[in-house]
Amino acid sequence: LLVGPGGNPELVDASLYTDRTTPQSEIIQSNDLVVIFESFDNLNFCYAQPGEIFSNRNGHFHHDDFIGKPYGCKIRSRNNRGYGFVYLLKPTPELWARSLKHRTQIVHELDASMIVFYLNLRPNMVVCESGTGSGALSHCILRTIA
Repeated sequence: LLVGPGGNPELVDASLYTDRTTPQSEIIQSNDLVVIFESFDNLNFCYAQPGEIFSNRNGHFHHDDFIGKPYGCKIRSRNNRGYGFVYLLKPTPELWARSLKHRTQIVHELDASMIVFYLNLRPNMVVCESGTGSGALSHCILRTIA
């Protein structure tokens, strides 16, 4: 349900919007968004591109090693005698919010859940939210009212 010009509610056919931000396959494919779990407090992300390399303190990780592997797998670095490793995770709104560089204040899951609770949000409610940040709170609100 969208509010059209003049304040009239209009039904929108969701099947017209087939493009999704999260990968539909359980296998990493070229150009898929991958959340890279480096350590408990360090998440990063990249798009799996053939020929590209993701580098961090644990080593160099070739995107060619990502492609064709399932989400959740452990990848070892090609240097450092394979001692460095990362986990390749499927993106979720929570992982996405944690992996962003904090240029703006990120509303994390615990804070967002309190905001949703105090607003008494329920499914099928209409919410007008205008954020200018990462979209972490918007994701939480959408999951609640969807």
